[in-house]
Amino acid sequence: MNQLTSPVNLIKKSWNIFSKKENLIYFVKIYLPLGILAFLSLFFSYIPALYNYAGSASGNWIQFIYGLLFVLVATFVNLAGIIAISGMLKGEKPGIQAVYNKTRSKYFRFLLLTIVIGLILALGLVLLIIPFILFATWFAFSKYLFVEKGLGIKAALTESKNMVKGKFWKILGRLTVFALFSTLSQMVLSFLPYGVGSVVFDLFGALFILPQFLLFKEVASEK
Repeated sequence: MNQLTSPVNLIKKSWNIFSKKENLIYFVKIYLPLGILAFLSLFFSYIPALYNYAGSASGNWIQFIYGLLFVLVATFVNLAGIIAISGMLKGEKPGIQAVYNKTRSKYFRFLLLTIVIGLILALGLVLLIIPFILFATWFAFSKYLFVEKGLGIKAALTESKNMVKGKFWKILGRLTVFALFSTLSQMVLSFLPYGVGSVVFDLFGALFILPQFLLFKEVASEK
């Protein structure tokens, strides 16, 4: 069994890929719909009349609809980001429209997979933290298997769990470091004035997928 790359080196490699000017522009374009929604949310929060209206009964419904829309768009963009990263690491760089077209064709099955994983993780939390950690680690590669191998929901979950066998602690350790990297990045960006950091964080979404995707590719190559 080959030694897995350290989490820090995977993050460095991800940054080197992401920070190239042409790649940075490419990924920001992929994540632009999510960035626009984040900007609109930030913009409306600075308009007193709208801010006050948000606390009313009607405003609560609008917030609910907006929140649902945000989740649906975030799921779409997340899938598009994975597809774009997958292509790039294969030496391809499909155009934005090509990525979105492929995303649309896979979207509803991916949304269902996302919901299933979310419910499993919620169950893990209800059963206390240890089941949550187990589930989060076992199924960490499910979405990538869905994109890379075109697996169905059950097959993606099963194959992800099989990939983790024998490497559970190594993979958990790396996932923990990646989560810390994402959290710390968000905290640093939060110091940008007027909440701009939250928009930048959403636009840089590919940067936080890359380390886990690179880990997935390493583990998959050993199978």
